Amino acid sequence: MNLLYSLLLIFAFSMQNASAQKMPSDYFMEGEKYAEAKEYKKAIASFRYIVVHNPKNGLFPKAFYNTGYCYLMNREFDSSIVIFKSILTSSFNETESSGGGIMDDPYTNYRHRASELLSDIYFNKNMFDTALHYFAMSDTVYRYLHFCGNEHAANRISVALRYSEIYLKLGEKESAIGSLLPAVFITLSNNSKVIEELKKLLDGHKNIKSDLDKALSNIYAKAKHGKDYDYNNFYIKFLNTEIEVPYGYEDDKKKFDKEKTIADVRKTDFYKMIESL
Repeated sequence: MNLLYSLLLIFAFSMQNASAQKMPSDYFMEGEKYAEAKEYKKAIASFRYIVVHNPKNGLFPKAFYNTGYCYLMNREFDSSIVIFKSILTSSFNETESSGGGIMDDPYTNYRHRASELLSDIYFNKNMFDTALHYFAMSDTVYRYLHFCGNEHAANRISVALRYSEIYLKLGEKESAIGSLLPAVFITLSNNSKVIEELKKLLDGHKNIKSDLDKALSNIYAKAKHGKDYDYNNFYIKFLNTEIEVPYGYEDDKKKFDKEKTIADVRKTDFYKMIESL
């Protein structure tokens, strides 16, 4: 199955209990080992023991999520759907530590991951409207939580590409283009795939370079206000899509330089790609 992200399990820090009686942590560790060995039926049995017999244990949310994921890996899609939909209505702590293991993210992001995986399941069932519904939910209702700007940039690129993929399956080419354009000036992560996809989708568009140059000449500001900040972000409108320009902000310490920004944009891979069409 072609999953959007290489998600596996949410691990827990646990110690082997010294007594002969098996504790929830023992079942969890057992489940981890079975899952790593791809013995998913056995992993499900271990995680489900905690789900069924220890619903108030601190490991319950991770065991519940892992049960759904192991169902998915074992191609028991209907069972995994039930688990993931239940997570969406749960009160699980999204910022609980993921516990290390092979997951790089610091937080569990339970509902975010569940909605992503539901989208992926329905995508593979060719139910693209439903796939879009759950993916949009992962992007708007249950946003990805991380403390690192680079990770958020990488996520924005992945989200743009996934939206585009779903929209193309729905036959909505313009929506696919519109989903990719906001990621063209991301600098904290590699967006080359976004540029490549746009080159294919924009091939044949007439007057596209002049339209981009016109958009650059009409850069505009939008005020942002918060409890501890006030600043302006700067954007262009290109192909009916609002795109934040590189380094497009100003506050009381930094003034926005429009001409420098236009010069910077013309050095980007996106602008060079548009010139080549």
